[in-house]
Amino acid sequence: MNRVSINDEVSLSWLPSATEARPSPDSLDHAVEEYRRRLYFQPLPLFNPEGLRDRIERFPMFLQWIFLALALSNLPYDSSSAKEADLIHSHARSARDMVLELAMRGTAQLEISQALCLLALGDILEGRPALALMTIGAASRLELVRGAGYSESPHSPQGDASLRCYWSIFILEKGFAPRFTLLSQTHTKPEYPRSAREPSPPAYLGDEEYAPDLESIRDDLRTDPGITSHAVRAVSFCGDVISYLHALHIGKADNPADTNSNFYQLTNTLYDLESRLGHIHFVRNVGFSERTPEEFERHREYWAPWLLFQITAHATQGLLNHPFIHLVTLRRANRPSQPRLFLQQTVDQAMFHSAWVARLVQTCIDRGLMVYDPLIGDLVAATATIPWLFQYARDAKVSETSKENYRKCIEFLESMPDPSPRSIHKRELLHQLQTMSSQAQDNNMISFQPSKIWQLIDSDIMDAVAPQPTVDGAQGGQSDASKTTVSVQTTFVHPVGERRTDQRQTSLGDSMTADIYEGLEQYSLDSIFSQPMFIDHAWLHV
Repeated sequence: MNRVSINDEVSLSWLPSATEARPSPDSLDHAVEEYRRRLYFQPLPLFNPEGLRDRIERFPMFLQWIFLALALSNLPYDSSSAKEADLIHSHARSARDMVLELAMRGTAQLEISQALCLLALGDILEGRPALALMTIGAASRLELVRGAGYSESPHSPQGDASLRCYWSIFILEKGFAPRFTLLSQTHTKPEYPRSAREPSPPAYLGDEEYAPDLESIRDDLRTDPGITSHAVRAVSFCGDVISYLHALHIGKADNPADTNSNFYQLTNTLYDLESRLGHIHFVRNVGFSERTPEEFERHREYWAPWLLFQITAHATQGLLNHPFIHLVTLRRANRPSQPRLFLQQTVDQAMFHSAWVARLVQTCIDRGLMVYDPLIGDLVAATATIPWLFQYARDAKVSETSKENYRKCIEFLESMPDPSPRSIHKRELLHQLQTMSSQAQDNNMISFQPSKIWQLIDSDIMDAVAPQPTVDGAQGGQSDASKTTVSVQTTFVHPVGERRTDQRQTSLGDSMTADIYEGLEQYSLDSIFSQPMFIDHAWLHV
């Protein structure tokens, strides 16, 4: 006699039947269009948009309903479509219960893992961090049980789907819960899924705005692994940086200038990330600022991971070198005094990469590229704290530049459609910081709550579930309500340029000149932008 297990009973209840309600063809058409526009590689590469409309009808019903509910969420509907919307959400709720039950029973099937990815992303977007954290944990553990991704090939449709699922779970872990990862700890990792082909470059790419000695794409003879692999590696690096910042947040700090420090290990990871990037993906070679909205839409499968890579790579390097970390947190933790050359390097890098983030997001606004990715939103909000700090520099030129870059970040965040509760909270934190520090004194002293900075740069969703405030007396810690007063000084080595007394108008007076040259640690930020590194071209990714 054949026996039917509990799992079989649950699975059989979702097999299609003649009388079972099904989504309408119009709903499926609309959902696939919206998935490509709003969800694909923002940040998960879960389903290849090519041929998705045909494949979706072969999905189990529970996966169809969950896909429809997420892809069509936050979209307006009229009275004629209200019944269909109610049907979708009702079935999606039942499907969620079934998927979680099957996952808890260890049902290691690709479709279960795919459904968990969709559920976790939906929980993040809709402000349910506890559910998101639990769903990500279930997905990662189930993926280890499934284990199919390690032997799959991206050249077969089934293999590509399996690899996309694995790396989607990897991104969920690294991007939103980097302190609690499983897949990144495994020594053997599968191949990356197939990448979209890069679009043809615009007809004309002028070189006038770049330095004459920048490498040409003709100088790059390496075989590029594809934009998908670069985007995934960048998100992995992002998770490592966020985990490092969290360790500093709770007082677990080593000496970043030491060659054995976590800071230097992360820097070496960055060098590896950079060395793998083919020149074909550089900003100047893809013509990012020259594209039209139609071109972005036509090649969205390429531009979504490309933008994720660019924003993530620049933002995480800015955060790794954040002046709040090196000039405030580590100093208050009674760490050994850092070499001035090291501090100068961190300031230079923070300013450089935060400026690139501002430039990229402004280009998105100017060229009509709509961004929905919550991870990009998190990173732009975190990066905005760098120009926020430097807008209070004594030098008027640098202050104005920082104010402009801060404005660009805020404008981009406000332009993101369908903001999640998480995104709205981050925008409110930035507003509170700006309001709190608006009374900055003329001597470039500002006062603010470090806890608000930490909420923006230490962005693991775990903290929304179980906040871990530092307390007075802890190494490097402060109470959440305490304030810090900072003097915005950012040069730690003597500038090579002319004496500022030769450059200033005599009306400024000798007293201010004396202040500027009082010791090697007094600084005005304009010397940063006078260095060759800050000519308007890229150092790493452009």
